[in-house]
Amino acid sequence: MTKLSICIPVETAAQDALPLVTVLLENQNADIEIVIAKPADIALSDALLSLAAEEARVTVADAPADITRQLLWRHAATAAKGEWVTLVNPGDMIESELATMVAFLEASSPDVDALAWNAFQIDRHAEPGKASSVAIPASYHIDTLDKTAMLKAFFYWEGSLNSPKMPFGLYHAAIRRSLVDALLQLPEPQDWSTSVPQYEWAAKVLLFANELAFCARPMSAINISPFVAEPPLHPWNFPFHSGIGLAGAVAEVQFHVLRQLDTPWSGGSEAFVRALMIDCMMETDRETYKNKGNAYFAALKEFEGGYLAPLFRPEFHEVRPRDARRGLHDGALLVDRFLGGARDAAEFYTTVKLVLAPVGLICGGVLRDENGKAA
Repeated sequence: MTKLSICIPVETAAQDALPLVTVLLENQNADIEIVIAKPADIALSDALLSLAAEEARVTVADAPADITRQLLWRHAATAAKGEWVTLVNPGDMIESELATMVAFLEASSPDVDALAWNAFQIDRHAEPGKASSVAIPASYHIDTLDKTAMLKAFFYWEGSLNSPKMPFGLYHAAIRRSLVDALLQLPEPQDWSTSVPQYEWAAKVLLFANELAFCARPMSAINISPFVAEPPLHPWNFPFHSGIGLAGAVAEVQFHVLRQLDTPWSGGSEAFVRALMIDCMMETDRETYKNKGNAYFAALKEFEGGYLAPLFRPEFHEVRPRDARRGLHDGALLVDRFLGGARDAAEFYTTVKLVLAPVGLICGGVLRDENGKAA
């Protein structure tokens, strides 16, 4: 069986997966398969179709024409046949030697069924001289992480910004075949839809994973784009939703995943209110900030008698501060977003990879727990 399936969902004809697929296939020794999942009415480029026809490691998986993003991701995971599965978007970049890392995990820590890593966040629309620095972690070890701490970080929003700091899931993370199969056996969503399926997978992976491992070395780069608020698709009375902002979209996902498991949502806390405020404060247009703030405040007043509403006091800042530092700071090397002339996530990762620890070196070491002891 192939060691790693890399799923690439293509939602529109404007998304070209060819550059990413080409880079991944350059590694002739990589034990991977590439699953390109797309709606049946989306046409891939002739060059990509030709490559898929010639290369046994590439599969095109057509889905129904009107499929949602949420179900397209599920379709991609269902079509994947590898022992481990990950998913990235066409404009992203991922380490072609990831298969080596998951093989190392299988041998060194058989109970690990979910792997996460640092992923670079690259805004392709950023302007030179106006973008914040990008942090390259100085550490590259693989550690096992405490699942309880991750559950608190995700479902109770501990230490979060406008979304929880919890990297595990399917998107820019990898999960073992046994866990993929278990999650696909859960009921398929019928009465709700989300535009942020990465958080649906994150919630389910975190709830059902046996053991979590995290690699400090970045293994991928994300071509980030602004969150687009979309009205929710569900009949349930839950005031936080994707029509308000990203924090609302994450809370909506948490609510529905837990509802499917007959578990109440208990994310309402001071930390959650802080995340809502941060979501508002990330807006630099006053009217947008005002509308989002009013919507979140109304939702807080509606939620459980409004006991959290008095805590909601965001502040408007027209200019967001940026970190323009360079050099080594707090265990990370801060570099220019446009290092080496990099324009997007793929070019940035290709450039930075020259200074990252080789995957072979990392996988020749010993897996450690969160206390630094051999796992």
